[in-house]
Amino acid sequence: MAGVLSLAVVKSLMLAFVVGPMVDRFGPRRVIIVSFLAFAAGMTAFSMAPANVPIFYALFALVCGLGAPINNTTFGKALAGWFDKGRGAAMGFSAGLGTGSGSVIFPVLAGLLLSQFGWRAALLGVAATILLVGFPTMLAFLRDPPQKDAATARTAPEEADGFTLKEAALTRTFWTLVLSIALCASCITAMFTQVVPVVTEKGIALSHGVTVVTVFAGVCAIWQSLMGFLVDRIPRPVIILPFYLMGVLGLWLLNSSNSVPVLIAAGALMGLSLGAEYSALPLMLSRYFGIRHFGKIASTVYAGVSVGVGLIPVGMNAIYDATGTYDLALDILIVTTLISALMILFLPRHDRALILGPGDGRKQSAGEGLA
Repeated sequence: MAGVLSLAVVKSLMLAFVVGPMVDRFGPRRVIIVSFLAFAAGMTAFSMAPANVPIFYALFALVCGLGAPINNTTFGKALAGWFDKGRGAAMGFSAGLGTGSGSVIFPVLAGLLLSQFGWRAALLGVAATILLVGFPTMLAFLRDPPQKDAATARTAPEEADGFTLKEAALTRTFWTLVLSIALCASCITAMFTQVVPVVTEKGIALSHGVTVVTVFAGVCAIWQSLMGFLVDRIPRPVIILPFYLMGVLGLWLLNSSNSVPVLIAAGALMGLSLGAEYSALPLMLSRYFGIRHFGKIASTVYAGVSVGVGLIPVGMNAIYDATGTYDLALDILIVTTLISALMILFLPRHDRALILGPGDGRKQSAGEGLA
């Protein structure tokens, strides 16, 4: 079961090479609406998986691929185009309300269906929710952002031009973002999938492990909504650092304690950290590199995050198989998260982000471009 998560690499390839260019070319509305239908169909097919490991893996890969466009990149493209000054708040609120509440509600929904009707019915219930709730909502209310007019291009050239993926990848800021926020997001998100086995390996009841995951997801949802307001108002990325360090502390408590209240506190700390990461990454990508090519740039970064989320649990369970404990795996995760958190200190203010000077091919600060 941990090995199948490695197939998130399928989602990563879709993000990097298909989803980003599609969103930039066709707009987020069409991509999201079609993807909701495809994802529901994929979940339905997955519910029919026979007792055959290769087919199980193939259907999981299909679900990963069909669900790839339903992610922060696609919604971020829409929100970045509709909002400017309040962009962080909009991204944080929508992601916190959506992703966060979904992380709390869907396990409960799936658990109820699983206990009453079996796993196939649980997957069909998830597919039905996507099709009957998500799809009509997107169809009725989601709109592509307006095109930037000539006046906007003169007053906000970073919105009209911005970096291409190739130009962004040649900057130090891009790789600092990848090694700080994106790497930390990979570690903490992967940990979300491993909390229950880590807790139960300590001899603690499964129900307590589920409680830790629920607190983790709930705090992430609430804080993700609030963090966007902070990032909008405090342009220094260092504001995120304390919350990353809370994530490191949460990982350490999870590794070192057998007390249920302490483990719940660890879940809350990791939720604060993950909420900060999910709010900051799409906002900073749009601020540093503009929104014209946001789909390609953000999809490439999130592809890397997906690879981490897929491979880290596999590595953790391989270490567990070799040593009989998760201690070493968590120690490696703690050190990696701490290093990535400290990398935030090297990011520039995002209100002075580097942009591509319109027409002249040189890099300049946003302030210089506006001047």
